[in-house]
Amino acid sequence: MNPKTNIRKALTDSLQKRKPLIGVATGSGFSAKQAVAGGADLLLVLHASLFRNAGVSSLGSLLPFANSNEMVMQVGTREVLPHAGEVPVVFGVCATDPTIHRPVLIDQIMGAGFQGVNNFPSVGLIDGRVGAMLEEDGFGFQQEVDFLAECAQRGLFTIGFVFTEEQARAMAKADVDVICAHFGWTIGGGTGIKHGMSIPEAVDLANRIFRAAKEINPEALHMVYGGPIVSPEHASHFYLETSAVGVIGGSTFERIPTEERIKGVIGEFKRVGVLAEENRYLKKELMKKMRFDEIVGQSRAMQEIYEIISKVAGKNVNVLVQGESGTGKELIVRSIHYNSNRYKHAFIKVNCASLPEQLLESELFGHEKGSFTGAIQQRIGRFELAHQGTLFLDEIGEMSLVTQAKLLRAIQYREFERVGGNKTIKVDTRIVCATNRDLWKAVQEGRFREDLFYRLNVISIQTIPLRELKEDIPLMVSHFLKKINEKFQGDVTGVTAPALDALLAYDWSGNVRELEHVLERAAVLCEEDRIGIADLPAYIQQAASVAGEAVGEGDFADKPLQTLEKEWILETLRKHAWNRTKAAEALGFTRRTLFNKMKKYGIEPIPK
Repeated sequence: MNPKTNIRKALTDSLQKRKPLIGVATGSGFSAKQAVAGGADLLLVLHASLFRNAGVSSLGSLLPFANSNEMVMQVGTREVLPHAGEVPVVFGVCATDPTIHRPVLIDQIMGAGFQGVNNFPSVGLIDGRVGAMLEEDGFGFQQEVDFLAECAQRGLFTIGFVFTEEQARAMAKADVDVICAHFGWTIGGGTGIKHGMSIPEAVDLANRIFRAAKEINPEALHMVYGGPIVSPEHASHFYLETSAVGVIGGSTFERIPTEERIKGVIGEFKRVGVLAEENRYLKKELMKKMRFDEIVGQSRAMQEIYEIISKVAGKNVNVLVQGESGTGKELIVRSIHYNSNRYKHAFIKVNCASLPEQLLESELFGHEKGSFTGAIQQRIGRFELAHQGTLFLDEIGEMSLVTQAKLLRAIQYREFERVGGNKTIKVDTRIVCATNRDLWKAVQEGRFREDLFYRLNVISIQTIPLRELKEDIPLMVSHFLKKINEKFQGDVTGVTAPALDALLAYDWSGNVRELEHVLERAAVLCEEDRIGIADLPAYIQQAASVAGEAVGEGDFADKPLQTLEKEWILETLRKHAWNRTKAAEALGFTRRTLFNKMKKYGIEPIPK
């Protein structure tokens, strides 16, 4: 059998064992030897590999440094072939070299022991005016197609690197064995390209390329190369979302791991004295996250919430967290993310109440340059940024019906288009939402889509207002005082018994957020090592008085609790020049809670 038949049979056997195909572009005997030991199916000798191995950017392969084919032949025969063993070695040919005689070069390639050929460097890497001039002058992509077609006829295994659907069709007509979607230079690493297409963009391009090739040559294998593929997880995503059966990597397998490993090993030797202490600290921080360290409470109700989080965190289901403002909904969402298998990827938050409809759509899905006034450049949306991670949609109840419809489609099909764009982008994003509204009531009133409600409400977690968690207040006080001392370098050790009685007696309409702000204010004003009742706001002192407690002296004891709260709100609004955002923050309320209290007490938004 000729090389083409042998290699096709070996690759087919590997695929039948459900193993992806791995091609490694290597520039030295050492890396070739390690690639073979790691299980590579193919070794490629590319011009760019020689530059990577010299410690410079792969872009050097496009410079007129020396004859590309001669360099590949020298390194391939001296270093790669002797270490390849049974693994086929593919020659990366510069098919547009005007000095070569095609049949002679093919004879040299076969005589040296190479079993396959691929087109690299490719004119597909040169775009713009120079690329167009090369095409016009007869040094274009068709030369690469013709070269691989002749190699295929001679019985060599052929890999066609393509950048577009048109190039894919041309290579398919040449009867190449592999159509490899080339996404450009591999991003990442110290000497790599810093910008490139995203994973969703590359998936979309690969699908278009493979569909075009399959229409002409359904027998060709499909593989991917370069661009954003820098991890096994990235490659796996392409296997799931496209017809790719393998990946070819240069920098991914050779330069990036080598850079990181050498830097890491030397760094470990330099930092050996502090590594143990650092490891203890990192483990402690990780355990804090895993134990829901920021969610404080030992009551039975809180234990039930911990149990729900533990059960749903590792399941890839949508979660809806509902409850009053200030009850820790975001902390619960973060705990779900950091206790899931997505914790290494992005946690992206969007506040649906803070943006108008058009801006919210752009924030979620991104937009193309020129899609609307002010869109001066392309913007990547939060859905795309949260790929393989978690997207937290806060205040989901404030979203318009129009945006809800687009969100529903994105959740159902895991795909969307940017505003002003027509390219479909696929993502793998987990959705977790939070709201202080009654969403089911909003559904019945026609303000929220019923189908979207069921999509989001696969698992529901109801947070508990602080007035129903009085037994957890002492633990929360201790937790917040520790944080406040760290923030202000303070030394407040606790609260006095009368002060704690007042905190327990108060109704906490602003919930845990209000408690934290009250304690922060008291800790700043406190002149002792413990917060006394005189350090608390008057309306909280009055709560203890109403409950029959002796709270000390002062005219607040003769005033109703609601009067004291109204006076406190008015005083804070005046202090902040009636800026409700700043006043709400100082009071420990949300803007909505402050607005409701102003309405309750007849406080005008702007004083007359």
